[in-house]
Amino acid sequence: HKRMPSITELMGLLNLSSRSSAFYVANQLVDAGIIEKDTAGKLIPAAGLYSAPLLGHIRAGFAAPAEEELADTITVGEYLLPRPDASYLLTVEGDSMIDAGIQPGDMIVFERTKDVKINDIVVALTEDGYTLKYLRRKEGRLCLEAANEAYPDIHPREGEIIGKVVSTFRTY
Repeated sequence: HKRMPSITELMGLLNLSSRSSAFYVANQLVDAGIIEKDTAGKLIPAAGLYSAPLLGHIRAGFAAPAEEELADTITVGEYLLPRPDASYLLTVEGDSMIDAGIQPGDMIVFERTKDVKINDIVVALTEDGYTLKYLRRKEGRLCLEAANEAYPDIHPREGEIIGKVVSTFRTY
């Protein structure tokens, strides 16, 4: 079901006869760094569960001799989700943000926050629905600006900023 099992479900999955046995197994997995418990005590994947080695840098301009060395190991989730408790994913539809490097089909990670600044890319709710745009100030008032000249600025009569984009990613 794309979530971690509860203790009761863990009992069934491992064919254990008691909840205390399931708690023991769960604590062993916590000690091994495979899973963690959140503030409510629910099981969640450990931060290091999905990590990959960071090998260094690569030029996107002229080619240079490559030196492969292990620079570090990073957890992709920690890299993309600075505040997991306030982070959400959205799939991008449309091309209004292509000049910001955000393509249709990309995934954006946004944080639900009121702490936004001018020039942040934000998720906003307007009278026409949700949208992804730059937050700008023009002629003394706030507006939402696309990163594609084919789209006009949005000057909502009502709405709210839901959060700001903190990362984006795509698969090929």
